[in-house]
Amino acid sequence: MSLKINGFLNISFGENKQNVIEKIKEKNGILDSENSNDDSLIFDNLKFAGRDTIFIAFHFVQDKFCRAMVFVKANLESRTVTLYKQIKEEVNEKYYKTVDDFENYEYPYEQNDGHIETAISLGKANFSSYWAFKNDKNKENDYISAKIDENFNIIIIYENGQLMTEFENYKKQKNYEDY
Repeated sequence: MSLKINGFLNISFGENKQNVIEKIKEKNGILDSENSNDDSLIFDNLKFAGRDTIFIAFHFVQDKFCRAMVFVKANLESRTVTLYKQIKEEVNEKYYKTVDDFENYEYPYEQNDGHIETAISLGKANFSSYWAFKNDKNKENDYISAKIDENFNIIIIYENGQLMTEFENYKKQKNYEDY
């Protein structure tokens, strides 16, 4: 686990929103201001690893970039698992082969039963993979993960461990204000 990630698309974790907007605009990204807010910026019109994206979301905690989420979709639902496995293999090749690789089914579905799309759409089949990277600056690991959601989106996530802890604490604090 000697490899490191220090950001996403050449944008370092901890970068402020304004710098992220400028760097993504250089890549022809279009800010979706309607769906963006104080904690997240949504960009359309971007490619990732040579693929068109549905959108890419950048999350921030106190104006510091902490997580990126890439949403990709196969051209057919039936090709989602194949594309997911291809993306997982590409990350494995670039960094290391993960052992944190999960394919779980809930009753009545099971692997190779011919009903994988139905199982995914009902949230009864879960595909996810995780890669951890030691961060020398702090004791929290950084992560890349990939998963398939029930809408057949393949979501690739890049996270800074320390800033994500801050992010979760901040969210919890905000939510507790309601009680």
